[in-house]
Amino acid sequence: MDWKPEINELYEKVTSQVPEAFRDAVKPMLRQAAEKAAILRNSAYVSEDDLLSSLFDITPEAFKPTVVSDLENLGIATGKYIELSEIRKDYSRTWDEISGAFLPGVYHFTMFLTDRCNQKCMHCAAENPIHRPELSTEQWIQIIENVEQTLRKRGRRGCYIWFGGDPTLRKDLKDLIKYCGEKGYYQAVSTNGMLFTEELAKLCAEVKMSHVFISFDSVYPERAAKIRGVPKAYEAAEKAIKLALKYGHFVICTATVQKTNFDELDEIKQLMESWGVIPYFRAVIKQRSAAVNWDEIGLSHEEYKKFYEFKYKHVVEAIRKGEGSSLNKFYTYDMVPFMECPINIKELTALEWGVGCQACRSVSGIDINGDFFPCDYPSELTLGNVLKQPFDEIMESQLFKDIRDRKRIGKCASCHHLELCGGGCRVHAECETGDFFESFPYCWHEMDHKHEEIAEVPKEKEIPASK
Repeated sequence: MDWKPEINELYEKVTSQVPEAFRDAVKPMLRQAAEKAAILRNSAYVSEDDLLSSLFDITPEAFKPTVVSDLENLGIATGKYIELSEIRKDYSRTWDEISGAFLPGVYHFTMFLTDRCNQKCMHCAAENPIHRPELSTEQWIQIIENVEQTLRKRGRRGCYIWFGGDPTLRKDLKDLIKYCGEKGYYQAVSTNGMLFTEELAKLCAEVKMSHVFISFDSVYPERAAKIRGVPKAYEAAEKAIKLALKYGHFVICTATVQKTNFDELDEIKQLMESWGVIPYFRAVIKQRSAAVNWDEIGLSHEEYKKFYEFKYKHVVEAIRKGEGSSLNKFYTYDMVPFMECPINIKELTALEWGVGCQACRSVSGIDINGDFFPCDYPSELTLGNVLKQPFDEIMESQLFKDIRDRKRIGKCASCHHLELCGGGCRVHAECETGDFFESFPYCWHEMDHKHEEIAEVPKEKEIPASK
């Protein structure tokens, strides 16, 4: 975890106010709490908000008035940080109730186990015409341990998403699932549902799998068959969804938004919610099969903007109605540009950990040979190989940090939305421009205006200082 000089200086000022008898105990406690707060924002840097809200996290109630007084002596208004401390606790509890794997700070990895698939989707970003050699069970376990132990040293955990192709075509998938189950590691499976059997659903439940992704691209069976290249694709997905629900799984249905289903986004959302599953919409990327079929399935600039409006308007409206703590991660979490402006710290907390590009922050991919993709989509850019080198070495590389810290070129580099937006989808930018760091090609935003600063908490919410 990185500390900028000005935050370190503030840390020293704040802790200098602690009575000397307690200072040696408080300093490491505050540093650890501040770093944990930064992790929950999926950030690599401790901010002033992280530091000062954490101070109230670790301070017993009886001593909080004294802390308020000490901070005010330093010229620091405390209301915002008291409020932020409570807000962040509420959001952490909300995600934990869904599944620990969705706590901000958990790093999700798409594990490309195989190139083989039993469907031929028009939009596939992972399709490979030549099936490459696959790693053994033991090699995947080696990769998992490399990644998990590195993250644990950093106060984080991984979530391993079995992917492909379709992972159900791997005969040892159950062995990998059992291994992670025995270790207590977070894991999920992402499948088209065709081979998601009752036996597999039961096993996933027995090992307490975090969640199940099932692809679902249309409410119309004939259209689903065309999009996925096989008859009965709709029926296979529906059967898998109901099997997963039968065994108590948290189910997320992933819909790839493209020209062929753009007219039914509301219908997909309504059907999924009526079944009791979470719809997760992702825009098609001009890659591999999708690139071949782009004229038929690719989104126009105007459609991309409408998709953005569809995806976020309900989220922001719900947050402003005070319903943010009940929102599921997947309504917000995405690599789509994010140009809404939080108007207070509660809105910011509800959004900042999961909007915009998450490459090298909370999502990445591991290819069939162990190559490390910065995003969960395959990319031409790889950062190393987690079968052949320590994951810590990759995380400490300048390239990893530049992607994580949202360093961009072109229009995105100077945009006032960059901190939350991250420049939109990096793989999309790479596919369109040839450069992973280039500006998002479908952005409609113009830098011809300014935004107001986030409002602070009213003074009456502060804890009275002791007299």
